[in-house]
Amino acid sequence: MALTNKYLALYRKYRPKIFDDIKGQDHIVITLKNIILNNKLSHAYLFCGPHGNGKTSTAKVFANTINCLHNQSDILKPCEECIKNVDRNLDIIEIDAASNTGIDDIRELKEKIKHLPTQSKYKIYIIDEVHMLSKAAFNALLKTIEDPPSHIIFILATTDPQKIPETILSRVQRFNFKLMTIETLVSQLKDIFNKENIEYEDDAINVIAKLGNGSLRDSLSIADHVAIYCANKVIKKEVVEQLFGIVNIDNKIELLNYMSMHDINKTLNLARELFSQGIDINILINDLINILKEWIIFNKTRDQSLVSTDFKILLQIKIDDVKAHYYIETLIDQLHSIAISDSPEDYFEILLLKLCNFLSPKEEYKNSAVMPKISNEEFNNFNSQEKQAINKNNIYKSLDLSSIANGFNANNSTIQNSSDNNSTEDLANNSKKIDDLLEKTAEIYSLDQTSEFEVADISNQIISNNQISIDSNVDNQETTDLQISENWKDLVNEDLISKENSENKHVPLETIIDCLLIKQYLKNNMLNDGRSNFTDIDAIKYGMLSQKITDKNEINILSDFKIIFSTNDFILLTCDIDEKVYDLNINSHNENIMAALNKVFDRYLYAYAITKDEILEAKKYWKANINEIRAKKVKPLEDLNLKYNKTVQKDVAWAQEIFGDKFKLNK
Repeated sequence: MALTNKYLALYRKYRPKIFDDIKGQDHIVITLKNIILNNKLSHAYLFCGPHGNGKTSTAKVFANTINCLHNQSDILKPCEECIKNVDRNLDIIEIDAASNTGIDDIRELKEKIKHLPTQSKYKIYIIDEVHMLSKAAFNALLKTIEDPPSHIIFILATTDPQKIPETILSRVQRFNFKLMTIETLVSQLKDIFNKENIEYEDDAINVIAKLGNGSLRDSLSIADHVAIYCANKVIKKEVVEQLFGIVNIDNKIELLNYMSMHDINKTLNLARELFSQGIDINILINDLINILKEWIIFNKTRDQSLVSTDFKILLQIKIDDVKAHYYIETLIDQLHSIAISDSPEDYFEILLLKLCNFLSPKEEYKNSAVMPKISNEEFNNFNSQEKQAINKNNIYKSLDLSSIANGFNANNSTIQNSSDNNSTEDLANNSKKIDDLLEKTAEIYSLDQTSEFEVADISNQIISNNQISIDSNVDNQETTDLQISENWKDLVNEDLISKENSENKHVPLETIIDCLLIKQYLKNNMLNDGRSNFTDIDAIKYGMLSQKITDKNEINILSDFKIIFSTNDFILLTCDIDEKVYDLNINSHNENIMAALNKVFDRYLYAYAITKDEILEAKKYWKANINEIRAKKVKPLEDLNLKYNKTVQKDVAWAQEIFGDKFKLNK
């Protein structure tokens, strides 16, 4: 093949020849044109910016336009002859500073600039990658740039201007080139493909433009590669993705959703499938960051014009705000580490595991690992050591009540309101599913802040919380409903307190209904007795069970339960194994178990465990007795701090000794 027929790369073939060919740098082109029009040429210019955006090409166009004296009709456009011979023009000298870094090269340059231009008005030196010069070379160049001969113009080009001494920067006019937009790259690629008669799909062009990362030269190199690979065929998006190891959008959405659902098995399997296809992990991470960013923008604004991804695709992502921000921060933080790692696949899998395990405040942890289900009969056949081993290895799973969610759905039975009572009318109108596990909250406080649930020193309570009232005229006053005297048991609902004997393995049905009714009241903001919904916080704390308690027997009794609902003073649990339910109920008032509950949940509380059958029984009862339940009032529970918290007991005894009969305990 003759040299004249040698193939020329697209980025070389379509290098700008005149100002109008320069795209995406309008602010620089306008300034350079004005310099020529107003004849305000300076002695030195600095073109800096990312690679592949036309610094050297613009320098050549600028130099060629200045030195062309043939086209008098348009001084902003060099003649055809000058354009053709720009690379052979003796008065436009291009120097590669990366290859001529020493002081001797600069001394040689200083000798050459004494010579006048051969056939043009100026002798123009374009020094590319000028930041590569040595310190001595910069010092030698300084005086020349500061006071060059009148016929000399320097154009310095660099991708790293911070490495250039301030003394040089202060003596040049600086032009900052910027990354090209996706729209500009797409427009240029389409124009060049049309000129080359290359068939393409628009989606493929978009992918190539994104791969270019704002560099036109890189985009054209990629386009060249793809065009050669496809030969005379149409360039399709799938081909580009396969050629450059890009994950398609469906796989990226799947990966995000698997992580959001904490499905470790599917997440790792999909990742390894992508590894086998030769995907570029760095590109994948950047794509995930971009998708999450666009999801957040669209989720906040619902404006399709602000995002480049189709909103139908964004709506497929099942994630919340907190998790999306955490994923972005973590991916950005680990991007560089993975890029320089010798084992990027291992690092990426570790990153995926970290993201899978992140729990946002609005959800309860759900591990995708499924353990073999053990029937009650099989469980009874194990010896005590085997039972403990099973309990230790079972992975904590959050409660999924989807199968029984309708069990306590007050909407299934319309509350018939025969009175004018507004509160009961609101209850009927606002009733929701009793079994919804998660309440939407604005924020979850850190574990350090849960100390607010602990009983403080009684002296502080007297000052700040008014927990203890001193009545100076107790003989003349009646005890109010909000005060609990030494006969506080009169106001306690005995049905809600399990009897401390081995036969009490079942929670009374009325107790279950009361617990669920409290949940219903809290959902509708109809309860003002100081109770709050602690289900979300307790779910997180329960996940740290094995870290908070070490006694094997206590872990055995408390593990493998699922939280249905919890408040300040009680927690309602269930388990697939009925024997574990019975075991917890029998031991729920044991001092060691009560202490263990306090360690896990940071407060003393009643633990009620119910079986699946008892849930179904409560469902039937709820439907059949909705009017009775509506009118039911729940009495307060006994404060377990008075029974199990030694500090509170001592403080109460001290207060009773000091104040005698005048000492009362508020509810």
